[in-house]
Amino acid sequence: MTQLLQLNIEQFRNCQSSHFQLSKGLNLIIGENAAGKTAIIEAVWLLATGRSFRSQKNHHLIRHQQSQCTLFAEVASSTDTDKRHKLGMQKSADSTLLRVDGDNVKSQTELAKLLPIQLLTPESHKLLEEGPKARRQFMDWGCFHQWPEFMPPWRNYQRALKQRNQALKKKLPAAQIQLWDQILVDSALQVDQYRRQYIDDLTPYLVTFCQALMPEIEFEVRCHYRAGWPKNTEDLSALLQANLIKDQQLGHTQYGAHRADIRFRFNNQEAMQILSRGQQKLFVCALLLAQASLHEKVVNEPVIMLIDDLPAELDANHRLKLLELLQLLNIQHIITTTAQDLIPILDAETTAIWQIRKGQVSAQ
Repeated sequence: MTQLLQLNIEQFRNCQSSHFQLSKGLNLIIGENAAGKTAIIEAVWLLATGRSFRSQKNHHLIRHQQSQCTLFAEVASSTDTDKRHKLGMQKSADSTLLRVDGDNVKSQTELAKLLPIQLLTPESHKLLEEGPKARRQFMDWGCFHQWPEFMPPWRNYQRALKQRNQALKKKLPAAQIQLWDQILVDSALQVDQYRRQYIDDLTPYLVTFCQALMPEIEFEVRCHYRAGWPKNTEDLSALLQANLIKDQQLGHTQYGAHRADIRFRFNNQEAMQILSRGQQKLFVCALLLAQASLHEKVVNEPVIMLIDDLPAELDANHRLKLLELLQLLNIQHIITTTAQDLIPILDAETTAIWQIRKGQVSAQ
């Protein structure tokens, strides 16, 4: 399910009511700063993932003086447009209602698997420079879509970790803390296996797109996966037991899949050390394109790409190169910009353009 056919946004941010019939190629949203462009990108991301990339509080998402916001999308298979699903989300300040094809669903994963979305924003370079949480999310997105079997051990791990950490914070007896160790270890090893395989599968695609977007870099990128525990660990259970006293002192679990990370190197140097800010943005583009290509190969469906303020991300030559790659990969993309002439139109027949002013959208 990777073509977004229709999008309706009601009472979201500064948008009172907007309706889109989307093109299968480029969907361009033009507007001045603070006009509401990012809100449209955010709405699609929220519908697909259950979270905003701008705020963690529901009431920030709801239009002023309104009690709730509603998002609706119709999606179809890119290979069979008769295969369609209707996705809905309604948020109030303290609750969220999710629907698929008119039925209430309990889990965000029901929407996520039907709407595989990637996001590029002016903050995306932080994937490299900030902590490992975003890089784990990057890996887990790929594992989630590539292997349906990934989610059960991932959920088991999150639950066991939460319970163990609560026991540590409450300073419960060691026996009660260690009740969670076996579940934690078993699920951690399963999650680790999926993540390792995913990075192995992804790396050749990343090499290709780095060469396409950054041909000036002489060295081939290498991905270095870190499990979340020392490399020479033979027995994770024994490691947890040996570090129990330190965990009790800290009030949290030191080692496990929640500490996993992936680092990227060129010629044995960290990407952050040798890439300029512009090259960091290009590298993140290469990561997303690599992930999209692998997803299409495994699932036989392309992803949908959301790009907020593309001109702020890349210069004119690289904007053109990225758009050419998106077209080549048959990826539907939604892009925001302050001016239409900043975005080259490669195929008018597969392009739709909207103007947004103060949250009000009109087609061009």
